[in-house]
Amino acid sequence: MRFSIIVPVYNGEEYLAQTLDCLLSQSEKDIEIITVNDGSTDSTQSIIEGYAKKDSRIKAVYQENAGVSAARNNGIERACGEYILFIDSDDLLGDGALEKLYAAMQSTCADLAIFRTQSFGAGVSQYNPIVDELIKLEEIKCYDKRLLRNFIVSNKCYRADLLKKSSVRFPPMRYSEDGAFFMQFVHTVKPKITGVADALFMYRQHAGSVTHRVNAPLIREFSKSMDFVYETANGSFEDAPEQKEAYLQEILFKDYLALMNEFYRRLWLASDEESLGLIGERCNKLTARMADETKAKCAREIKDIGKPLFSKNEIAQNPFISVRVKNINDVFLNQLYAQSMPLFEIVSDGKPNGRITLSFKGNEKLDPRLFKVISLLKRSPKFGFLPDSLIQLGAQLFLKLKR
Repeated sequence: MRFSIIVPVYNGEEYLAQTLDCLLSQSEKDIEIITVNDGSTDSTQSIIEGYAKKDSRIKAVYQENAGVSAARNNGIERACGEYILFIDSDDLLGDGALEKLYAAMQSTCADLAIFRTQSFGAGVSQYNPIVDELIKLEEIKCYDKRLLRNFIVSNKCYRADLLKKSSVRFPPMRYSEDGAFFMQFVHTVKPKITGVADALFMYRQHAGSVTHRVNAPLIREFSKSMDFVYETANGSFEDAPEQKEAYLQEILFKDYLALMNEFYRRLWLASDEESLGLIGERCNKLTARMADETKAKCAREIKDIGKPLFSKNEIAQNPFISVRVKNINDVFLNQLYAQSMPLFEIVSDGKPNGRITLSFKGNEKLDPRLFKVISLLKRSPKFGFLPDSLIQLGAQLFLKLKR
């Protein structure tokens, strides 16, 4: 058998059938699809059983709810194929993807393949630019720093015997477990890696997904995963000691950037007061270990924010943007809280405290990047002197053209 495709499922009734149909319709037929139902409470099990009755390539596995890591590990132990893929129950593969992966891995004798990635859903449709660089390479070095920007689990194909014989398994985490798994495999097994440009993985995004929520347990899980990645890499450079420090600095940069983009920029969506303090504490620890060059690179990446503030009271007293809304309502308020530049205040009466004041009617549809672009324009010597209303209009036109 050529491929074992491991599909962990928890309450996946909405998209599971579409995913299974996609896998079953692949031109490569020598496959098994191991569906691991992680204690779902919806109709997931009946969907799996229905497909298993119709096609013997579907292997139905049930486990009590233990998390996605346990489900994938369960699938690894049962896999019989020459190669293993991990596909989530709402994601898709492009036409002929498996056939193209098999041809590439056979011709290069690779142990691990990385293939093209497209995100879709929630108003998004785009390819991952870092992955697009890697997939052009017939051989990708284990110490290629671009791998640190590509933790997603489902755009990779593993040689099964190498993975199964290794001690590498998904750690017991419910968030950011894929990066810990992938980097442990890369740095302990030292596989031969190839890129496959003509095979496509399609990653479905959801507006309410885990990456759009912010809470203290999630931040702790992320921090645990990145600490694991750092320590694993720190112990693996015996064959290339001259590359070690630059690589470790890149991990610190990746860690900081993910904290800012996935958590800090969504701080108003936090479900607890503890989250912002945890983000600040970790950012301070990271910057204390950074070289000056890495700190400068971090600053460039968040130049719309400037100096981050890690207290909601401090943010309230020192906003960069002041927002006036004629008719405030819950829908518009949610759009404000979803903005990726969080240093703003909402002003009803009184004097605004921000460096720029924006005015809205309350019925507009806001691009979540609007405040970020406005902040960059206001901070720019080239545009910052313009009237606030003109900067706001320019940012809106720019984002409209970018769609």
